[in-house]
Amino acid sequence: MRWTLDGLGGGLLAIGAVGVVTPGLPTTVFWIGAVLCFLKTRPHAVRPLLRTPVIGPAIRWYLRWRPFGGSKNKR
Repeated sequence: MRWTLDGLGGGLLAIGAVGVVTPGLPTTVFWIGAVLCFLKTRPHAVRPLLRTPVIGPAIRWYLRWRPFGGSKNKR
């Protein structure tokens, strides 16, 4: 299971990296998927994605969303 999540997360990260330079291909969606895969297997790999100035806040917002364990208080 760990290898599957690592492979899927790496693939999603690569597709998101291609989306940075390719118009019309979203980046954030693929990087959110990669973060969700890496949270279970490699938490240290998530930190650089969360520190990215443009995409990082969107990923943090998505992770704080209530279905993924965010707070019950709406902000």
